[in-house]
Amino acid sequence: MKKTILTALFAVLITACGATPGTLTYSIEFDNENPDRMAALTLTLRHVVERRLPNLDANMIDYDVDYDKESKLATVSIEIDDARALDTLNEQLTAPINFEIRYLAEENQEGDIQVEGTGSFRSADITGEDVDWVLGETLSGPQKQGKVTIGFTDDGAAEMKAIFEEQNGGTIGIFVRNHVVAILKVNDEEFEKVIEIPGVPSGELAKVVADDINAGIHMQLTRVE
Repeated sequence: MKKTILTALFAVLITACGATPGTLTYSIEFDNENPDRMAALTLTLRHVVERRLPNLDANMIDYDVDYDKESKLATVSIEIDDARALDTLNEQLTAPINFEIRYLAEENQEGDIQVEGTGSFRSADITGEDVDWVLGETLSGPQKQGKVTIGFTDDGAAEMKAIFEEQNGGTIGIFVRNHVVAILKVNDEEFEKVIEIPGVPSGELAKVVADDINAGIHMQLTRVE
């Protein structure tokens, strides 16, 4: 009898909260046909979703991936425990990442993005299409700081090398969604195909940044109603 009463009470509380499950389904187009890369990206997307849901007062119930080898497209279904969060989550997942490398404008130049305390930055015409993969990791040491490593495609690396030569002694900025995430001094060392950003406050934050960028630039999500 007690069990029946408790079960009924629990059901009443659930109904009172108004939370009912809901599902987002996407078809995913990848920018790379390597199966390992596509599998890594679908796992990356899951990590992104899992990190965003707590801020929406929701939890993941299920994450299902179906891959079509002929079309080389994947379908992902994300079921959460509160359908009220679906629209906001969808907006976050489908918002353009807008990754850019920019350089600090000189006094006689006009920039188009102002960074307080640093100056105005101009586009270097290097975008997410020039990025091969971003890695976030935890550094050794008591502070457990993180590091983000940005690896470029062959074409992107060639363009970055030219920027390093042109801006030797200057400053470049890494921008995501028009907000600066790192400012780096360009020294006289030759560019080696990657940019390393050490000193991230934590390894977990470094992984968050890497996952967000990778999911944003290597996957095109289209919602399936």
